[in-house]
Amino acid sequence: MDGSIAGIGKLDAPPLLTVEQGRLVSAEGGKAGEELLRMLGDGDGRSLGEFGIGTNDKARVTGVILEDEKVYGTIHVAFGSNNTFGGTVAAGVHLDCVVSGPDVYLDDKKIMEKGKLLV
Repeated sequence: MDGSIAGIGKLDAPPLLTVEQGRLVSAEGGKAGEELLRMLGDGDGRSLGEFGIGTNDKARVTGVILEDEKVYGTIHVAFGSNNTFGGTVAAGVHLDCVVSGPDVYLDDKKIMEKGKLLV
């Protein structure tokens, strides 16, 4: 994560997150990773609950997650609850994390390269 994290803000030193089988198992590199794990807890808060692609070319990463997650050329993932929008996880926490300039594949097809949509 190199953009921002909900509840933490804009990142100076991005943590490296490791997700296995839909669950956040580690966040290495700096205080942001430690704080993210603390806020999510050890239970369902670590479940991967959302994936989104930013499409707003007027939005900027400022540390305010409601804008950050919409910035064109970014993606965001959220950990925790997703039951309020059709999912099944009710964890009591939902934290979005923003990545700038990613490559994204969907069913082995690249749909985003370095933050630029290809479709």
